[in-house]
Amino acid sequence: MKKLQILMSTYNGKAYLREQLDSVLQQDCKQKGLVKLQLLVRDDGSKDGTQKILQEYAVRYPQEVRWYQGENCGVIQSFFELMKKTEKADFYAFSDQDDFWMPDKMSSAIQIIEKYGKNRPFLYCCRPKLVDAELNAITSAMKRPAMRPSFGNALLENIVTGCTAVMNEELRALVAVRFPQFTVMHDRWFYLAASCFGRVYYDETPHICYRQHGGNVVGVNSGRWKEFYGRLRLFWGKRHDISRQAEEFIKIFGALPEREDLKEYRGDAKSASCLKLAKELVEGRKGFSKRLRLVKGKRLFRQRGMDDFIFRMLILLGIY
Repeated sequence: MKKLQILMSTYNGKAYLREQLDSVLQQDCKQKGLVKLQLLVRDDGSKDGTQKILQEYAVRYPQEVRWYQGENCGVIQSFFELMKKTEKADFYAFSDQDDFWMPDKMSSAIQIIEKYGKNRPFLYCCRPKLVDAELNAITSAMKRPAMRPSFGNALLENIVTGCTAVMNEELRALVAVRFPQFTVMHDRWFYLAASCFGRVYYDETPHICYRQHGGNVVGVNSGRWKEFYGRLRLFWGKRHDISRQAEEFIKIFGALPEREDLKEYRGDAKSASCLKLAKELVEGRKGFSKRLRLVKGKRLFRQRGMDDFIFRMLILLGIY
């Protein structure tokens, strides 16, 4: 039987944790005996009694739930620590502490991975259903186009909501060779790696209720103008993260001919082209003519038209 390893990081999450743990353990792929499901949880220094709930579930489900206490290091490093401690499996999924998984979340992802993701790094994700604290649907005023995954998009934004991400062993092994010292978010790093060396599949059908509340690390505003200005402030405040992350990606994956662990990707035209684009983005900060070529090109883009316009202006000005 194939193995599914779910990785969850918790931090002061007792308010919704039981509901999320139950939704994970009630996945239909487990109920039908299609995979062996195991949940590994790292607590990032909670002070609200989250550990008591985790221990309760570990005792109740000793074959499926395991958790350990870590020092507070933040959500990005917490998930990378989980990747270091995970047992080898066929499929890996990230889980937040406060969402609610629909019963077919994992079976839908596994079906896609088994169909399209053999022998190549593969990342599945789906569009989350935005809900409030009581799981009532939220309608956003901002239009959300159908997603077009690509490396050029991954350099500028993340469309992979971490709690929807499911990957195969090939992608985990590729990323686990060396974790970055800097990345915008852990899920963004997997999006970059998968779109460069493999494939990303974006499922437009929601299979998860993505809870929006005051304690969210990442959330989405429901009001049109409030969301727009919030995103504009976010872009400006983190504008240099784009080039920093691209530099880190080049540092880790840029030497294809020399890296023994990347030998199977040598001669891969797609991977070489993606790395070349990342280098051009970094080099663009040194000259206006280089930035102008980047802006005129079509490989770098954000999904929304307004977002894309804003970032093309930032790139042209060298503010990224």
